[in-house]
Amino acid sequence: MKASSSRRRVPARRLVSRLLGMETEYATLILNQPQRITADLPSSTEIYTQICAAIGRNQPTVPGVFDRDQMFLASGGAVTFETHPSLHALPGGLIEIATPEVTSPDELLACQCSIDELVAGAAEEAAGQWDVRILKNSTDALGHVYGCQENYEAVVASGVWLCVYRFCIALLWMLQLISVVISLPVLACAFAFIFLIRFRRKPTLDADEPSAAPDASGNAPSAAILFETLPTWAKAMFMGLLRGIHLPTVIVLRFVVRHVAFRRQRKYLTALLVSRVALCGAGDLDEDGCYRLSPKAMAIDVVADMGGYRGERPIYVYGHWLAQFCERSFLSLGSTKAMFARRQRFQIGLSDSNLSELAEYVKFGSVSLVLDMIESGATNEFVTISRPITALHDIASDWNLVRRVMTSRGRLSALEIQRRYLKAAKRFVDETPIRDRGEAALVIERWSDLVNVVSAFRRDSRNVTPALGRVDWLSKRWMIDQLGQGAQWLERKKTDLRYHELSPDGYFQKLAATNPSLALIALERIERRRRSPPADSPAAKRGWLIREFADSGDTVTAEWSYAMLRAGGETKRIDFNA
Repeated sequence: MKASSSRRRVPARRLVSRLLGMETEYATLILNQPQRITADLPSSTEIYTQICAAIGRNQPTVPGVFDRDQMFLASGGAVTFETHPSLHALPGGLIEIATPEVTSPDELLACQCSIDELVAGAAEEAAGQWDVRILKNSTDALGHVYGCQENYEAVVASGVWLCVYRFCIALLWMLQLISVVISLPVLACAFAFIFLIRFRRKPTLDADEPSAAPDASGNAPSAAILFETLPTWAKAMFMGLLRGIHLPTVIVLRFVVRHVAFRRQRKYLTALLVSRVALCGAGDLDEDGCYRLSPKAMAIDVVADMGGYRGERPIYVYGHWLAQFCERSFLSLGSTKAMFARRQRFQIGLSDSNLSELAEYVKFGSVSLVLDMIESGATNEFVTISRPITALHDIASDWNLVRRVMTSRGRLSALEIQRRYLKAAKRFVDETPIRDRGEAALVIERWSDLVNVVSAFRRDSRNVTPALGRVDWLSKRWMIDQLGQGAQWLERKKTDLRYHELSPDGYFQKLAATNPSLALIALERIERRRRSPPADSPAAKRGWLIREFADSGDTVTAEWSYAMLRAGGETKRIDFNA
């Protein structure tokens, strides 16, 4: 029997005070080089290296434990090269920057704004002979989809389901151990083959395959780079063997993510996420000239899965669990014990990259509050959707906001679903003691503002002004409409892309410059977050260690929960959660 709002459990902590964070993929663009062919443009590796060097001049950094190309920042975040090794020599590429872990939506917005400023400034500093621009968007002109992911600490399961979950994790740990043992001969053969190829081609290796040579710092190339030097048939053979070895792990893990982990969250949160594209969608002009609310939404094809293992794009992503049990098996067997904890990282992939600070805040503020409601049992007024992927595509393809989808409360529009959740959240906050409300009142206020400006457009499509700079998809749609009905697709698509440019020439930036009220975070606070994470963040210890040891003679590498400090021939692990 469902708990009513009047008999719900008392929140275990202040509202909207759980750990949360964001990972945003930024696209790189070389501007004003139409006469250049692809071979003349800088590779994605060059651009990434230059931007990382510029960031490193801005603040202390250290490389990652598992990935030397990853860079942890003194501000608490991390920079990752989100491009497959086989594409490193090509132009373009994505730079992923994660915020530090924080405990309030307001702090998360401040950290995200500081990262936007950081990467935009680094691109400007690293430009050199190339006019490098950063786009904070979710799709490019070729239809490739990327964007951001949201992370929330949440209860993975309760009662009997928690027992089932922990049994599955124990089984996965055993499968992980077996996979490591069986993989050793396969990896030994692969590296022996790589050594043989490099030995036979040694005279021409440096000229023909610079990526396989040590970098400027003298570091050996990573395993991923070395693997790419294999012939295509050898790569396919070794990858097939490794995938086969890990297949039992993947099967069990897929069962866990689809049927065991975060069952209540997925049941009651899905309708909120599906409908919020009407508020927080970034907008997109597709190759047929059709305008959609969210490019990320149109690419989603499954509710819960690994994300990228077979090309799938889920609403709820468990790729970090796949990395835990498969990709990093050799180095992470000990850290698997953290997977037994009752609270785990809950990752949402249905999330556009927003430039509007109001939309960005409401996006994770509303989810954090609804997660509090779910954990307190206050779910009576929520709705469920039996066919969420179909409903998501229907809503995202209708920028007039008239389409209704079937829910447990009948056919509802996206705005009607949002109002239902908002109304329930208001009642939940009102019934919570003032001392326990935390930032929830601000979440309700800003969520209401966003619903109101979109509702004003729904009532009268000419009433766009209140939404400009606050609703990304509506602001961009208005800009495209200013080109006139006779505008060609290329001209309209240029507006689509330039809207997301993080520079004074970016169309959103120009719009924001005319209306200072759009900024929710003061510049002074953004500057502070560029230097250090909040004092109450788990990232504070990591940031302190990076500032202390990054420029010393000791060798430091970092991960999210610990760092490895090598000094005088000894290696010490420093746990940040201890």
